[in-house]
Amino acid sequence: MSKEDILKFLGTKRALTADVQDARHARYVAETNYEQIRKQAKHRLIWAIVGIFILPIVVVAISPILSAVVFWGGIAGTIYLAYVQHGQKRQASDLIEQANQQINAAMAVPAYVQGMQDFPQKFYSYWTIDRLMHLISENRATTLQEAFNVAETQDFQNDQLSMQQENLAVAKSTNSAANISAVANVFTAFNTRK
Repeated sequence: MSKEDILKFLGTKRALTADVQDARHARYVAETNYEQIRKQAKHRLIWAIVGIFILPIVVVAISPILSAVVFWGGIAGTIYLAYVQHGQKRQASDLIEQANQQINAAMAVPAYVQGMQDFPQKFYSYWTIDRLMHLISENRATTLQEAFNVAETQDFQNDQLSMQQENLAVAKSTNSAANISAVANVFTAFNTRK
């Protein structure tokens, strides 16, 4: 196969996977939105509860009746806020479910399934095929098999780099804890010496 034939073949496969990628992106956006709503709801609820109990204590110096109004108003507001946030979370959850259904529908399209038959399943995604096309077009691989091998090597290297970064984070955490412990031991020794 010539370079142009390989690129045409990969371009066809990339077009077959585009709908699945679009659906996956919609799910990612919906999941991100859901997480933001969940975090905002948690923070708002905490502040509302703190406000329910702190603000009436401050206001009681002005007027006990005003304090009671603020307290019960705060409770009513918190209940309403929880209701609204529950609705927002439900809508976001529905969007995630719709995106999952879109993914399943896109993966069930006969052309998508047929395109998977003569292609390694591990590499059958929009962005992986796009990466293979760049490897071929940049002459980093001359055959499709070489492109698969280079992509697999890159994936392995990325996995190794990720593991090294995790190990480095654990080592830094351990080192930080050891430093804190050493400082605490010095202070303890200093205080017990007297």
